[in-house]
Amino acid sequence: MANISLRQVIVILACVAVLVVVLWLPVLGDRFTASVTRVAPKVAPRMFLIGLVILVAGLVSQVGVLDIVGAGIIGVIVAAWIYDNY
Repeated sequence: MANISLRQVIVILACVAVLVVVLWLPVLGDRFTASVTRVAPKVAPRMFLIGLVILVAGLVSQVGVLDIVGAGIIGVIVAAWIYDNY
């Protein structure tokens, strides 16, 4: 009978935990994508308008942070639309 140390047991359990997480990632990603896709058509136009308002406010008031935030919101919405449709 081989001697198995506590360190080896911990390493084996850690490897099993990593394997379980790796196998569950696609399942969780699919559930997340399904829930986001269900509510996205209602929320996306509002978020796009909010991003546009923030962007225009930043351009008018010449505050660079507002420009970045507004453009970032619009960019995320466009990227999500592309991801969802293609």
